[in-house]
Amino acid sequence: MIRSFKPIPFAAALVASLFVSCAGNKSVALSAQDRAAMQGKTLIVSKREMPGFAVITPGKAVTAGLTGPIGGAAVGLAAAKEGQSLLQRHRVSAPEAAVAPVLAKQLASRSGVRVVPANGILTGADPKSISNTYPQADYVLDVFTTAWMGSYYPMTLNKYFIMHGTKMRLVERATGRVVAEGSNFYQGQDKEHAPDYDGMFANDAAFLKAETKKSTDGATSKFSELL
Repeated sequence: MIRSFKPIPFAAALVASLFVSCAGNKSVALSAQDRAAMQGKTLIVSKREMPGFAVITPGKAVTAGLTGPIGGAAVGLAAAKEGQSLLQRHRVSAPEAAVAPVLAKQLASRSGVRVVPANGILTGADPKSISNTYPQADYVLDVFTTAWMGSYYPMTLNKYFIMHGTKMRLVERATGRVVAEGSNFYQGQDKEHAPDYDGMFANDAAFLKAETKKSTDGATSKFSELL
């Protein structure tokens, strides 16, 4: 019976897996030698499609738990579609758009590299794809969202928090070598003031936007230290 199924483990496992996948990646700082080599070269900031966003509710967790992998996949697809609709309705921007331009400006100031416009949409994640998409640049700064979702607190099903992960890589296009990289993961912790589902999107999704900004501010600060 549905009442016998508890969605708590599903949410807890999901949060844990996201944290491990986002926080476990290595960080590599740009060396003084590589920074000096950028003098007079060109840098492109990658462009990507709007990242996915979804909200895990107790109802979705119950359905996923009862229907197995196939049903869970269907629930995930429906949640992703709903998430994209919410982002569009509330005019939520791609999180990385708040991070990459700041880092590019800092790189230009610190290394003397020249930032040029991107003329293509990057779809791959490996250095080779990055290099092939932007053949006119010497370096590519790729900043993208690795995870973005809302979820209920495991022990308080009517309160929600936001999770968001960011990845940064600076790639030397000619060789495909990653000369700097880092990752950042944010998870809301203020359970006392957490909103319910509707509250996440009240006032034109003010809570979602504010929590995502906390994530991107942290990512910008962390990645700046690596460049």
